[in-house]
Amino acid sequence: MEGLDWLIWGACFLTGTFFVYGIMHYAGSRRMVRDRFKKSTATAAMSLYQRGGGGSLKKRFLDWISSFGEYAMKDKEDTSKLRFSLIQAGYRHPKGPTIFLGIRVLAPFLLALPYLLANVMGGVMASGNLMVCLMLAGTGFYLPPYVLKALIGRRQERLDLSLPDVLDLLIVCVEGGLSLQSALHRVSDEVRNISLDMYNELHLTNAELRTGISREMALKNLGERTGAQAVKSLVSIMIQSDKMGTSIAQALRVHSDFLRVQRGQKAEEKAGKLPVKIMIPLLLCIFPAIFIIIMGPAVINTMHALSKTRIF
Repeated sequence: MEGLDWLIWGACFLTGTFFVYGIMHYAGSRRMVRDRFKKSTATAAMSLYQRGGGGSLKKRFLDWISSFGEYAMKDKEDTSKLRFSLIQAGYRHPKGPTIFLGIRVLAPFLLALPYLLANVMGGVMASGNLMVCLMLAGTGFYLPPYVLKALIGRRQERLDLSLPDVLDLLIVCVEGGLSLQSALHRVSDEVRNISLDMYNELHLTNAELRTGISREMALKNLGERTGAQAVKSLVSIMIQSDKMGTSIAQALRVHSDFLRVQRGQKAEEKAGKLPVKIMIPLLLCIFPAIFIIIMGPAVINTMHALSKTRIF
């Protein structure tokens, strides 16, 4: 009888053990599948626009700024142009236009209010201070478009500098037997260490090709997104070579040599403008110091001599 009791207790213990093990294994497998699904959805969403990795605080802050920009949005055509400019600058946030307009609305207050509050707390208020506040407010309103234009120019310059190296990789892939679409996919993975901007653009182009968009349309979108003249010329050459059936590798090699020559010409142009640009700091900073050093002792001696001379 005692042996039967031990057998029953052992069976119950084993049953409970296997039951707990099964529940833990099931929960672990579901967690693994859930994490893998979240990773895949996050990776798919990254192709639309770059996430900054911020938490809910950043999201609330951007929503708060965009709420001011929604009141400033009037014309849909102007909004589409603004979105296109932000894309050329590298910002693909869905609320990009409203955030930009919100910054433009808040910038005058952010520049003028601290100066006004400092004068009020210091007890110094005059018409000149109000004029300075108005100037700061105007600067804050008109400054964001110039900053956006400067960001677009810097990004296009980075794309122009990285384009010859990207063309070399494309030539190697095409001459190795890969098709143009396969070469773009391979180069987009290799070019990340060379230029992050070009990596993002090629990644979006490959995503468009995978969704079924024609090669001509995807390449045209690449040129329009960047806005760089060198990229537009490359897109035109690739589309023309694809239509005419000519060698794409030869066309890319000729364009790569042309871009390198153009880069050297731009460097020579900047070197030629340097003597003219350096005249401004010479006239403002160096020449006054030289005049003081040369003419200073003579002026001091002349003043001492005149002070000792008595005129009757």
